[in-house]
Amino acid sequence: MEGEESQHLFSPEVKIESPSFRHAVSLLPPITLFHGNADYSIPSASSQTFVDALQRLGAKAELILYKGKTHTDLFLQDPLRGGKDDLFDHIVAKIHAGDKDALAKDAIAPPRRRLVPELLLRLAGHISPF
Repeated sequence: MEGEESQHLFSPEVKIESPSFRHAVSLLPPITLFHGNADYSIPSASSQTFVDALQRLGAKAELILYKGKTHTDLFLQDPLRGGKDDLFDHIVAKIHAGDKDALAKDAIAPPRRRLVPELLLRLAGHISPF
């Protein structure tokens, strides 16, 4: 993103602090950020700082951290592994919050099937270690 000199162009934290957006932050719907704490591309501390800024400006915001997960584990490798997928489960729980029937169906849903052998996923992690 061209380094710190362009942070004002790309950083959501900087954007919400600007006078042109600041007043609207409290009007945002609830926000949940999901982040792996082993992310080398964007440190999870950046998400925490953003959530803190959102809360300071009146937004309802939370951060869910995933221990040992990298930048791509949550949305790429984990879904390809099949089985239990924590991010998927958190998102579905948010969507179905307050709907007892949907939550009951989610609880008995069959596990997702593996789409890629583990060896390939581990190899990809070494080639592109985000």
